[in-house]
Amino acid sequence: MASMHIFRIALLLFASTNEIRAREAIRPAEDVGQIIKDLVGVNGAAEAGGACILDIQMDLPHSKQQPLYLYPDTDTYWLPDKEGLLEIPANANIELYCDHSFSIGDGIEHSSSIRVRCLNDKAFQWNGQKWELSDFTCSTPLTYSVEQLSQRCGDGDDQSPARLYRVGYNISEGRFVRTIELCHDARQLQTHYASYQLIPANALFQRGVKRIKFSAAGHFSGYDMNRLYSQKAQRRRVAELYQRLNATENGLGFLEKGQYLTRGHLAAKADFIYASQQRTTFNYVNVAPQWQIFNGGPWQIIEDKIRELVSRLDLSVSVYTGTHGVMPFSRQTAFHLANNASGNGSGVLPVPLLYYRLLIDNRNPSRGLAIVGVNNPHATQSEIEQSYIICPRVEAPWLQRWLQAKDLRKAYLYACRVADLAVAAGHLPPQLEDVNDLIEEP
Repeated sequence: MASMHIFRIALLLFASTNEIRAREAIRPAEDVGQIIKDLVGVNGAAEAGGACILDIQMDLPHSKQQPLYLYPDTDTYWLPDKEGLLEIPANANIELYCDHSFSIGDGIEHSSSIRVRCLNDKAFQWNGQKWELSDFTCSTPLTYSVEQLSQRCGDGDDQSPARLYRVGYNISEGRFVRTIELCHDARQLQTHYASYQLIPANALFQRGVKRIKFSAAGHFSGYDMNRLYSQKAQRRRVAELYQRLNATENGLGFLEKGQYLTRGHLAAKADFIYASQQRTTFNYVNVAPQWQIFNGGPWQIIEDKIRELVSRLDLSVSVYTGTHGVMPFSRQTAFHLANNASGNGSGVLPVPLLYYRLLIDNRNPSRGLAIVGVNNPHATQSEIEQSYIICPRVEAPWLQRWLQAKDLRKAYLYACRVADLAVAAGHLPPQLEDVNDLIEEP
């Protein structure tokens, strides 16, 4: 069982939550091969015996105070199995991390990292006494970071302004516990994609984790992101765009019937297991403007169905959730929510034409699946057929039944091969252009 955990965890470069820091150009995380070596070394020392088995919904502390649960001396979460059970072999250590100090029972431990040893069942040993994992909480909420890396991303052009960013916990020099990787163009206030991992356990993410306020995470200098996403600011922006077109309308018709743009998560909160991971999704680098009618309905259903698919087929997948194109406001005008802060009049914070979600099978990287959704409630069927189909559609019977389900009929969704979508998007990692096989459901 321990070896299975090693295999699963080595495929994941996760991380975690709450307040936020920003940093500049730092080196990328340690490669997967080294993590595998570290994990084998850590777990090879564990003796056989009765494991500690904990239900992540019931046996861990309140989500706001949870520490990170790590393989010792690594940047890797110790994740549960597909039944939602966290298993630590007898006599093995699990590392717990808090930013500053721990609350343990009635006392305070002034350390950011401690190790507790599994005895059996739910009992652990620390400092010569028996404890349960629920006894170990952080004195203050964990603080996560959104850090710009040195690598460029996007279309591969050396002059491309898009850079990779990592989201997670910077716990020490050389140890960054990552949850999400993002490709973001700071000039355009535009994130091309978020990349992260899904395994069957993600379908059993911790419930009851409260949403937190979105943060700029130290980025977006010169812009008030909270204001730009407000409905009041959207109405003003639409009126301004109508005025530029010399239209007689007041601009509110574009937001009729309660329609408005919301902060559309790229890496979804529910795509992460632990509370510490879920909270790291609430930053503006991880969102893009998305119509609420699409965000709160069909796209959320797609997110749920993908987690169910990964669990049902017992997959481990790399996920890329991203945006493509800019929604038209008129024949002459693209829809941006703001003007460039430099005052040159160009638009920034584009409203995406499309959202997509790609799955890559980690065990067979030639297999994948791409789902594309139209982010425009005003588009007609003929307009969609003409301008919104960016890759040849695939029509596997099981997939068609899935996409045409009753609860998805209010949106236009289609599926492609990953390779075709990657070529059309132009900003994804080049190796995805070789993913030609389709993930099949028996």
